[in-house]
Amino acid sequence: MDNPANELEHPFELRVCAQALRDQRAAVVEALIQRTAYGRENRFQDVPNQLRERVGESLALLIEHLEGREDFGSLYTGQRLFELTRLEKTHQANLEEYRRAVGEDEDVYLTLLGPYVSARALQAFKTAFRLITAGLVAEAPRHVRTLFIGDCLLMEILSFVVGPLMNEGISIEPFPINPRDPAQLRGILDGLATKTFDVVFFSPFSHARLPEVEELTNARRAFQSRKQIDALVGAIILQTRGLLDEISKRFECPVFVHNAGFVVRASSVAKVLTRLLLTHRARSVAGKAINQWLAEYVAMANSMTFQHLFLVDEAALAREFGRLTLGQYLSTSKYQHSVVFSQRLAGGYRTAINTVGNLLGKKLVVCDLDNTLWEGVIGEGPVSHYHQRQKSLKRLKDCAGVVLSIASKNDPANVHFEGGVLAATDFVAPQISWGQKSNAIAKIKSTLNLQTRHMVFVDDRADERAMVQEAFPDLVTLDPGERETWRLIDLWGDMAFGSSDLDRTQLYRDQSLRDALTDSGTQPDGHADAETLKKLGLVIAIGDAKRGDLKRVVELINRSNQWNLCGTRTSFEQVLRWHESASAQVLVASVSDRFGAMGIVCATVVIEHDASVEIPVFVLSCRVFGYGVESAMLGEISRRCGIGSQHKSLRGLYRSNTQNHPCRNMYLDHGFAVAEGGVFEWSGVPALPGAPWAELRLLS
Repeated sequence: MDNPANELEHPFELRVCAQALRDQRAAVVEALIQRTAYGRENRFQDVPNQLRERVGESLALLIEHLEGREDFGSLYTGQRLFELTRLEKTHQANLEEYRRAVGEDEDVYLTLLGPYVSARALQAFKTAFRLITAGLVAEAPRHVRTLFIGDCLLMEILSFVVGPLMNEGISIEPFPINPRDPAQLRGILDGLATKTFDVVFFSPFSHARLPEVEELTNARRAFQSRKQIDALVGAIILQTRGLLDEISKRFECPVFVHNAGFVVRASSVAKVLTRLLLTHRARSVAGKAINQWLAEYVAMANSMTFQHLFLVDEAALAREFGRLTLGQYLSTSKYQHSVVFSQRLAGGYRTAINTVGNLLGKKLVVCDLDNTLWEGVIGEGPVSHYHQRQKSLKRLKDCAGVVLSIASKNDPANVHFEGGVLAATDFVAPQISWGQKSNAIAKIKSTLNLQTRHMVFVDDRADERAMVQEAFPDLVTLDPGERETWRLIDLWGDMAFGSSDLDRTQLYRDQSLRDALTDSGTQPDGHADAETLKKLGLVIAIGDAKRGDLKRVVELINRSNQWNLCGTRTSFEQVLRWHESASAQVLVASVSDRFGAMGIVCATVVIEHDASVEIPVFVLSCRVFGYGVESAMLGEISRRCGIGSQHKSLRGLYRSNTQNHPCRNMYLDHGFAVAEGGVFEWSGVPALPGAPWAELRLLS
């Protein structure tokens, strides 16, 4: 397909096309059903009347768009995606169907319009159609695997999300599911068991999900007693708790849960106002009770597991814009009845998905200084600090373990942070010179041994961002002058809050001192000799993982590649089961030395059987290779489980893959004998080698 124009051209010609489609409506609908995916892939093709209604409705949305109502282009795209998407399919398979369907649709429209409009109008239609469907057919650089749980409110939101996200290089699965009870939800999710998701959205109190919610917003039930309202609230909470329990248990990605805004909708301002007035008491009482319960539930669930449930604050949106405004319809057709409310909610969805797709998991933010962290040029006189921007970055560093650095064209002698929130000590490997910023980032990359795909670059100048992006296409660039940038960074901080068990900025400083010492005593295998290791003053502390350590254990297992004996990947739920099992132990090792703490760097799972003790999981961070941590851990496992003295053997598993060759000889190096099926066995002799250069501390 040709590239669509940036703007719709020839509005008169488009109106001519709209009228022609309106005049030929029956023929167009029939042709779409007979010749395109409407009759092949549409999930409603087995219900002929409903299929014709839906095809006619899609056509009506397209006509409205051609007549000048731009929002209807988004609604058309959203409805088309809803009809075509299959969650059980892969993203690539869905994308291929979107492309095929859009091409077929276009062919039908052009064929039927041909006899009735000019060549100029036909070309204008082609441009307009390709513009609104570009988000369906383009291959985005990043795909965010999404799951939407709720009623048609979510389909309305998605209509306003897909196109803007595509412009930001992100594609999603635009299809909501609507279970009303935990058993139904389990059935649907079981059918999607082979798929994983990056983010989940759940709207439990939207207008058509639960009959009890409809009762609260029904003007005909305006004079319900407090007892009746309380009964409805109790039923709503009971059903929602069951669904949230299931969702929270199943998904360890960010889960965004709507609270109750109780925005009512109607076809006119007068009708919205009437419904609002008549249902005010019921909505107010129920909203307060439900939202208080939900806030407490989210806090409790996060404290019992980790920070992964987040609120979509419908109530705050209602206070900001007013329910009267939010409840007004944009479209009132049978299957597509969007209101201003769904359009407003879409902005928050875009921010959340953009954060997941572009920022979550990044390790470093590289900042410009002038007109980025402060207003003005510091070499030309006093500057005014952007305190809120700096607070956002400070929180990201202190609470989420993200490292900060600098790439600034400045005289280093002029740069200071007096009066700011951030200080020079908050940054590592700063590059302040008059050289190219791409060179500065290359130096930071080399110094910190980080790939640019793990970096974010924030700079106020578009030309600097463009040059850096050209040099490093996988690096994310952000404009500090855009409010959305700081919404993204703040949400990133929320999602990653508490995800690091140590100060990574200090870790980099400590590591540079550590490397300077150990480099002088490096052996041919790349590890420091025993005498050099003694100078480090290593302390290895080993003990049972505590509940608060489990998230770090999951991250260590899932992120360790080189020293991961079985290439293990796991979930928080699985680690929690091991932690609570009477026959299993989850052990962790923390390391520190004269330069500072390195945090939890080793995790193992030990399972006791009648005649043996098995190690199905053993992972070690690359930051402590060569320090003997694995020897100390194996020794502690042997001591705890009474290997030899109780006639038990210790059995370790190793599964080779393309990345874990550094640990392939771990068991052999510790005197284990080769058994069958990738199993290594040790019965208590010969003695395990230790780590005599380190102090071993056993924690209860």
